[in-house]
Amino acid sequence: MKKIRRIMHYSLTPALLMAGLITTGAAQEKQAIGSLDDMLSLAMQNNPAIKAAERRQAALASVSEQVSTLPDPMLGFTRWTSSVETRVGPQENVFSLSQRIPFPGKLGLRGKIADQDAIAAQYTLEAVRRDVAFKVKAAFSDLYRIDKSLQTLDTYQELLRDFSTVAATKYATGQGIQAMILKADVEISSIIARKLQFQKLRTGVVARLNALMNRPSEAGIQKADTIRTTPLNIDEQRILQKAWQARQELLARKAMISKADYAFKLAKKNYMPDFNVQATYITIPKVNDLFADSGKDPLGFMVGMNIPIWLGKRRAAVTQAEETRASQSLLYENLRNSVEAEITDILFQIQTIEETLRLYEQGLLIQAESSLESATSAYKTGKLDFLNLLDAERMLLQLRLAYIKEQASHFKQVAALERAAGGSLE
Repeated sequence: MKKIRRIMHYSLTPALLMAGLITTGAAQEKQAIGSLDDMLSLAMQNNPAIKAAERRQAALASVSEQVSTLPDPMLGFTRWTSSVETRVGPQENVFSLSQRIPFPGKLGLRGKIADQDAIAAQYTLEAVRRDVAFKVKAAFSDLYRIDKSLQTLDTYQELLRDFSTVAATKYATGQGIQAMILKADVEISSIIARKLQFQKLRTGVVARLNALMNRPSEAGIQKADTIRTTPLNIDEQRILQKAWQARQELLARKAMISKADYAFKLAKKNYMPDFNVQATYITIPKVNDLFADSGKDPLGFMVGMNIPIWLGKRRAAVTQAEETRASQSLLYENLRNSVEAEITDILFQIQTIEETLRLYEQGLLIQAESSLESATSAYKTGKLDFLNLLDAERMLLQLRLAYIKEQASHFKQVAALERAAGGSLE
């Protein structure tokens, strides 16, 4: 019995150290965020990139009114140091009020150009929100893989402990050899090392999620127990049509094409003159009565316009607008091709993962579990040695971990497809 207790002590010491680490982690998660929906909500509210995009959109939305409003009128005052003598008396003060008026349509076009910048900024804001949501989902899938793998390793470690106990009992009663115990201990230590690696990975994923939510990097996040792995049943053409209508970068590029169109129209309008209207009032004191209108203050009106004779710069502005529109159209076409290729690639990845998941669910895992049950029964009856039993259990462990990895990959690829399509697939 002393030999059994000594062997069990050495076997359990690493496990107790690991349990202490896990207990500490669990204590930190008492007030932690749990669900993916909560994480997405906090990220939408607090992410600095989203807030910056919101401010930029608000800033650009205020430009249109600035550029589509008439310029301020000009008020002028002249005080003659040497009076200008006229028939009705000397001029003392000259007051003028003038207003510059662009050719009809120019201000409206300037406002529309600014509006397109604001529209593009709105789509950019939506794209930032979409990208942040994707990053949260991608990090959550990593968290699921880590937490589910740790849970699987915990189960395997408990089973190894049972095997070690049985091996120690057999050794104490002379029915086994010490190598069986040592092999079990080595396997337990290797599992503890793998769990420590996963714990380190979890720290990094938690920090990444907290950064997206603008929280302290050490803030707790609860374990991710489940993710959606429902197979997709969506036609590629349907996804592409949705992307053409909803992908934010495409819509922003369309706004830039519209902006170039308005800029072209404005460049054409610049061949037309702008106007200036002015009213002038002159004060004249009454100094004699020789004339009936002596001392009468005159009021005059003036209408002027610029003469657009420098046609070279106007032709250059038209050329610039034409080239800009052509450039934006080509950029839109290139982006559309990239989006189509991205969606096609992601759909292929999802289909491959779904086939792999079906292989695990309908074949590999079932076969490995049956193999382990058979090996366990044979070991208990002495028909199978301990090393073969460990091999059977190790094989099932590797398949379960691989299955978890495929589940996480499926969730991440679906999130990537949603990002590529510009929003939810539902």
